[in-house]
Amino acid sequence: AIQFYLDFKPMLLNDLLTVLSPRLDHTRSVSYFVKVNQLPLVKAYLRSVQNNNNKSINEALNNLLIEEEDFQGLRTSIDAYDNFDNISLAQRLEKHELIEFRRISAYLYKGNNRWKQAIELCKADRLYKDAMSYAGESKQVELAEDLIAWFLDQKLYECFGACLYQCYDLLRSDVILELAWRHNIMDFAMPFMIQTMREFSTRIDKLEQAEKVRSEEDKVQEQKPIVFEQQPQLMITAAPGAGFGMPAAGMPAAGLPQTPFGQPTPFGYAPQPNPYGQQFNPY
Repeated sequence: AIQFYLDFKPMLLNDLLTVLSPRLDHTRSVSYFVKVNQLPLVKAYLRSVQNNNNKSINEALNNLLIEEEDFQGLRTSIDAYDNFDNISLAQRLEKHELIEFRRISAYLYKGNNRWKQAIELCKADRLYKDAMSYAGESKQVELAEDLIAWFLDQKLYECFGACLYQCYDLLRSDVILELAWRHNIMDFAMPFMIQTMREFSTRIDKLEQAEKVRSEEDKVQEQKPIVFEQQPQLMITAAPGAGFGMPAAGMPAAGLPQTPFGQPTPFGYAPQPNPYGQQFNPY
């Protein structure tokens, strides 16, 4: 059916593909149109089914956008649908004649954590704002300081000052102070140094306050007396059961009548006298 429409009704081909899209194998369809070199004819069909995020459809549509030099459409497609070979597309766009496509190449490298390649592309095309943004997003101190040093080598002092703001969290104050002193541009680095000193003083104040609170808590703990709860102690020489309210050997139980030895009591027979002395415990 597709071949018939290609031969006799090519302008209705997109309508046919749209109706048949639930039943089509999109990968096979794209391969067929690439084979017959009629891919631009079905661009509307590719856009209608791109929400499936099929790799073949995404790559075919991206190729069409590159051929048409539609860099805005390509950037939108890349952001919305990520199922394609990112590195291959970035390497292809890296040498494109239009700067906007090379910018998209750096953007793809950044999305795949290839920060150094992205920054190098931006420096080559003098996309200073993108280079500073990527250096800040990378969270790598070495890349940020290398970019700062490159700006100074190129005598781009305004970019140096802007990068101090963009990559503030990554830059070390001693390195920036040394670079600014060596190139005699302390005026550009002074706002950075003032803010850094302010943060250092704030941190020191917080540490001193925390140390003061901790010292006061330690003094309170030292002055607090140690109190032990009084508990009955069991001695080794005590009779069994003496610690549990039972009378020790030889001592009469409180509240019980005295009964002669050998006579019955309410609790049994009284114990017999000890022929071996008072140290023997009948219990």
